[in-house]
Amino acid sequence: MTRRILHLAAAAAAFAAAHPAFAQPAVELIPPPPPGVFDRPEGEVSPPEEPGADGPIAEAVGTGPSFTLRNVSLRGATAIPEAELAPIWAELIGTPVTLATLEDIASRIGARYRARGFVLSQALLPAQTIDQGDVEIVVVEGFVDRIEITGGAANQQALASRLFAPVAAERPAALPTLERAVLLSRDTFGPAVETVLEPSPDVFAAADLGVLITPDPFTGFAAVDNRGSRLYGTWTLSAGGSSYNLLGLNERLDGLIVAAPGDGSLAFGGAVFDAPLEPLIGTWLDGGRLEVSGNYSHADPDLAKSGYQQDLTVTTRETDLSAGLIVPFVRTRSQNLFGRLALGWRDSTSDTAFTGTSDTSSTDRLSILEARLTWDIADRFGGVNLVDASLKQGLDILGARIGDPGPASGSTDFTYGSLVLSRLQQIGDGEWSVFGEAIGQYAANVLPNTERFGLGVSTIGRGFAPGNTTGDSGYGLRLELRREFGPEMMGNTGLSAAQGYVFADYGQAYDRTGERDGEQWEPLGSVGIGARIDIRPWLSITPEIVRQTEGVATDTTRSGLETRGFIGVVARF
Repeated sequence: MTRRILHLAAAAAAFAAAHPAFAQPAVELIPPPPPGVFDRPEGEVSPPEEPGADGPIAEAVGTGPSFTLRNVSLRGATAIPEAELAPIWAELIGTPVTLATLEDIASRIGARYRARGFVLSQALLPAQTIDQGDVEIVVVEGFVDRIEITGGAANQQALASRLFAPVAAERPAALPTLERAVLLSRDTFGPAVETVLEPSPDVFAAADLGVLITPDPFTGFAAVDNRGSRLYGTWTLSAGGSSYNLLGLNERLDGLIVAAPGDGSLAFGGAVFDAPLEPLIGTWLDGGRLEVSGNYSHADPDLAKSGYQQDLTVTTRETDLSAGLIVPFVRTRSQNLFGRLALGWRDSTSDTAFTGTSDTSSTDRLSILEARLTWDIADRFGGVNLVDASLKQGLDILGARIGDPGPASGSTDFTYGSLVLSRLQQIGDGEWSVFGEAIGQYAANVLPNTERFGLGVSTIGRGFAPGNTTGDSGYGLRLELRREFGPEMMGNTGLSAAQGYVFADYGQAYDRTGERDGEQWEPLGSVGIGARIDIRPWLSITPEIVRQTEGVATDTTRSGLETRGFIGVVARF
């Protein structure tokens, strides 16, 4: 087969990969992120240690009667060993101190507790008689006494009670435990989960926690853009939505449909069922979720647009089914670590025909075991980092086979790993930022078409069509400089917000065998400028101008590098 037909077969897989809601853990189904928009939730940096929480007090503070400090003893401190707190006052031993000095010591002890995440704890200087310079400081380790859950259906309240139970059981209360409960609840019920802490009216050192669940029964979007392959026409339409607890199982249901309007040459439909596994609560798989997904795609490209004979047709149909376990090993505002283990099944059929001849049909059936880790962390330097690593192994089960065997067709027992590294770095006051990303895939075998590494679409090689350049292995790099324009900067334009960006990307795909098309390394690169403009909070447009810098476009007969204009419109509801 020639290179272009192989790339067409890979385009269907690239299309499905371009919709991360069918692959990422604990992410709502939303439109594919527009170019220039960081495509993962930005974590919030955990509260830094308060001023004065570290380092010894150098000298006496304040005025008034003084005495020589001989010893400081703590009462009630269990969460942090006294030996770790002693440096706060160590250099004051044997020196004159005042009441203000002692209050400063207590304040620093409380700050150290809060910096460790014990946000309800504090240190107090009780009334006492100072004898021989010995001072006692009381540490009040606060906790949550009662939790009241309101809103939502009865089954949602029951699950929320179990998710928040560790908060009430912990002594003293720690912020990471509360954050985890809130975020796991939002993963299940949607973003509208609010919490309020209030002092307990009758229990010393305690607080009462109120949890309000306001489930959003349905959210959705509709979009149109011209980013697809020109072999399917100029425009692509898509629509999707998410619902919560529609079946009463605390589940989230996602759906997505995509089509090329007019001739129906491209169609894609997919659904995801995601639900918490309550028996895992409190185990080392706490927060584990079951994800079951399925999708179907049909593609009938107009090959004449890429230079082939009018009487040649290649039609592909693909069905994907997958079931997996997703576990949030770490779930906080500033850091998340998800693990995923899934078993997938794929049936991909390609029909090739010439006018006046009989059709030839080839069907690949693959069974795929995937292990995946996704880690993101927001650091103290204004950056958000992402590491996404996965390993896929083909299995000879469930009727796995390659329909058109040969040295360039791959095998069913393939092995390959992939890695994504990215960082979003704020610059200065946050209006400017830089986003960098590196992706890679390494295959130990010649891969079936649907598993090949692809470049193109709205990430790397975005001046080209989806799956324009593919290989068994490959890598890609992109760098973007971004500028945010908030509502206050929009003036009288009527716009809600905007982001402008410039970018450059480059990648290469590598074939383990030259028998596919005679080329083992194929590069792809582009540069461009674009914007994401929020006309209203629910309506966005994404214009972009891209110059191809390296590579060969497989969806046109034009030779040479092109400058292309793209635009997309997304409406959310």
